[in-house]
Amino acid sequence: MSFSVNTNNNALAALETLNLTQQSLTRTQNRVSSGLKVATAADDASTFAIAQGQRGDIAGFQAISSSLSLGSAAINVALQGATTISDTLTSLKGKIVQAQDPTQDHTAIQNDINAFIQQINSVAAAAQFNGVNLINSTSTNQNILSSLNRTGTTVTAATITVNAQHLDAASLSVSGLNIANAAGAVNVTGNTQVTNHATLAVTAGGSTTTFEFVTNLTQTLTTASNVAVVIGASSLGQTIANLNTALSKNGFNAAFDSQGNVDISSGAGNVTAVTFTGTGALAGTTLGAPAVTTALATVEAAINSVKTALSSLGTSANQITTQSNFVKTLTDALTGGVGTLVDADLAAESANLQALQTKQQLGIQALSIANQGPGAVLSLFR
Repeated sequence: MSFSVNTNNNALAALETLNLTQQSLTRTQNRVSSGLKVATAADDASTFAIAQGQRGDIAGFQAISSSLSLGSAAINVALQGATTISDTLTSLKGKIVQAQDPTQDHTAIQNDINAFIQQINSVAAAAQFNGVNLINSTSTNQNILSSLNRTGTTVTAATITVNAQHLDAASLSVSGLNIANAAGAVNVTGNTQVTNHATLAVTAGGSTTTFEFVTNLTQTLTTASNVAVVIGASSLGQTIANLNTALSKNGFNAAFDSQGNVDISSGAGNVTAVTFTGTGALAGTTLGAPAVTTALATVEAAINSVKTALSSLGTSANQITTQSNFVKTLTDALTGGVGTLVDADLAAESANLQALQTKQQLGIQALSIANQGPGAVLSLFR
């Protein structure tokens, strides 16, 4: 056995062991303080890469959850508005049924009807959330972000389409309900253009207004008191549009019905006669049923339209609720999966920490003993 003060092999061995123990202790302390066994790519490159990819998906699904919440709120507001409109139409129907009795005060009933129509428009305009309105006249379909679909490394966004429902009074064809006056129906059959100098005579409130069809406004009318209506140069539709304009300018209310015909009513009283003289697509013109009769059918159709809208909105609401619950469950599952990959077992790390701290103390003690070896050589020179 040789003694040397230049090289202390025992101390070097003890120091190397102490350094290894210190490295393990540092790694364990980092795991305990962060709660992660894979905190950086240096800890485990492949596991860290997988975890980072899943963390990106989790962030995406959290954003999707917010989008679904906004969509759900917008649909719930639309549903509430549609339900209110449905209730209003039910009340409106009651008033129209009441008006079937000729002894009722139709003017008072008409005032109630006008109030109900205003209420429908008010609700349709106000039923919006965050600027999204699903039931007014200008509503458009809304695509709500609902999921992330991954195929390998490719990720695409999926959406749920919520169909807009137009539930304002005009869209429901109840905006012009008038139970006080009868209406005339100008029946449009085929596409045959009306002939020059054909006439349409409308009698309301005991007075007759005759509309005469001409090729241009410089033509001489058959009767000077007639109202000129220019025949459309390119289509029958333009002729009908010109007729509607002339009717409106002369105190009549004109509107297309569901069959494409023109319904005429007047504030001056019941329309008692509608007569077309000439040839063309207006030859089938007849006197319409009293407005109080047609109004009942119109409101019934509106009620059915709102029922369909409620069904569509309710289906979309249920779909979004189901998807929202799934996204939350999926996010929890992904979070748990990432935790399994990178989270430290703190119970095991705690036990390991105790062991390494003990090894560190023992290493320091061993190094201290080894460092005393060269000092023993001094006793040889006493």
